[in-house]
Amino acid sequence: MNPKDWIDLLQRLFAWLSERRNPVRQQAARVLATFEAHGVARTEINALLPEALQLSAYQWSNADQLKLVLRQTHLDWLNQHFALEEGWLTGQSDSAHQHLFSYKAPGELHQWFQEQRTPEADFEFKLHLLTPDIREIGPDSEGYYALVLERLDEDHSACRRFYHLTEGADFKHWPSLIHLLQVLAIAHHHGALMRRSQLDAASLYQLSHHKGLIPHWLDRCHPHPLEADHELWPHYSGHSPWLDELRAEAEQGLRRAGLTEVLEQLHNDTLRYSRKPSSGHLATPVAR
Repeated sequence: MNPKDWIDLLQRLFAWLSERRNPVRQQAARVLATFEAHGVARTEINALLPEALQLSAYQWSNADQLKLVLRQTHLDWLNQHFALEEGWLTGQSDSAHQHLFSYKAPGELHQWFQEQRTPEADFEFKLHLLTPDIREIGPDSEGYYALVLERLDEDHSACRRFYHLTEGADFKHWPSLIHLLQVLAIAHHHGALMRRSQLDAASLYQLSHHKGLIPHWLDRCHPHPLEADHELWPHYSGHSPWLDELRAEAEQGLRRAGLTEVLEQLHNDTLRYSRKPSSGHLATPVAR
């Protein structure tokens, strides 16, 4: 290649990089990434949208085409439909999902469930606990963990919403562990499915600090031998002094918040489970 060819090549490369950094294109790319993270392929987007927002299949095919026709009404619809964090689609925030704050305020989460729960729904919520290893939670546990909530639609299809339930939660922070058990008790009271998964420490740090799309991180998880609520139930995780103290402080917080119905169900189910032989609901504890 002669010098002119090299110069032309560099100019095209700089132009391409500049276009990739274009905020309008980045916005269009986040729109497509959000649909795909929620299980909606680009060829299926129009079927989900109201007629007024539908575009041609070609315009949905990539960010370069979408950036030319994307309107504010598209962003407003996505924010509402997927309960996104304001600023995610516009690039003003690295967090895609809302945080249901309940740290030292468990009544806030209980009230949210009461307002959002569909009475006739069998399985509407799934709680995900993500940890850096496959051990039981105990005094030697360390590192970040994350609690996220997935809301399913009636037929468990792609119309899902995700929420953060913790932020920067660390196993070495005792109040965070109290909060963990309180969230588990409240989610159990409202019929949430429980799932625990293992995620590498670097990814878990990002998720714990609300970076990116929750489904993106869930797709990178590995199976865990324990359920999310393993430490909540003495029948499955035992009566170590450490766990008993943690459970007692979690219950005190629930009692102070006036969540008597949550505590009553927790105590009744603890008694009921203790009378049954283990059914395989939870795996055998992993030795540390």
